[in-house]
Amino acid sequence: MIRKIIIYIVLLAGFRLWAQEPQYLELVKVESRLHTLFNALYSDSLTAAEPVIEEILSIMPGALEMPGAMEYSWSRLDRIGVKTSEDGQIRIFTWHVMDTPDTYRYFGYIQLAQKRENVSVFPLMDNLKPQRGLYLLEQSAEDWYGKLCYGIVTTSVKRKTYYTLLGMDFNDSRSNMKIVEVVTIHRNKPQFVKQMFYNGRDRVDRVVLEYSDEVAISVRYDPNMEMIVYDHLVPLHPIYKSNFEFYGPDGSFEGLKFEDGSWTLREDIDARMPH
Repeated sequence: MIRKIIIYIVLLAGFRLWAQEPQYLELVKVESRLHTLFNALYSDSLTAAEPVIEEILSIMPGALEMPGAMEYSWSRLDRIGVKTSEDGQIRIFTWHVMDTPDTYRYFGYIQLAQKRENVSVFPLMDNLKPQRGLYLLEQSAEDWYGKLCYGIVTTSVKRKTYYTLLGMDFNDSRSNMKIVEVVTIHRNKPQFVKQMFYNGRDRVDRVVLEYSDEVAISVRYDPNMEMIVYDHLVPLHPIYKSNFEFYGPDGSFEGLKFEDGSWTLREDIDARMPH
């Protein structure tokens, strides 16, 4: 009897693998096509970006909704941002196009794992609005302040899971921005969460760090410190105060600590402390 059960389990596993193989091959096929399109989009020899963008946008929603698409790594899409949360419940695809040195367009999709191995896909629609100094704002997938997502920090409190997104906006030829904001899943849809950051005076919807295009700054999650750590920015000369295209790091660091359900500012932290 035990032998029959073992044989049955082996045959069932083999059947499942056989049944899933066509799905996997379809994922490989569509990923290969997208890989080719993104390589073309960022090729120096490209003369017209719009047809390539249109084909990408026509393929991606269906591809990301295919059976097995949530578990699939999409590792060949190495020309764009593909970031998955630690719990595997949310994945974000983002990319950009530079129309001029001062204008960029951003594109993206949020992929959510649903019950019974289903997946939902939500396009991120760039509203093309400037986001300099916007700490309080209404934002949704349909009305999105475009940026590249390069990191997701997963935190939970009272059975509620928050996904903190680390993003990059190239802004213009003079300054860049790094942005931290929070998404949660509400009624099986992504929702941007308001007032998740406390700066010591006010509660705001996100953190925006604008700095000179001539410098580089770091905004990252340090798992040992359990903080989002970033460079403290100052004007390169006092006459440039509030003119953020002339801001850069001064060698000190600030951080965001998740406590009591929100991110709280910590000033002048030692980001070089031994871990």
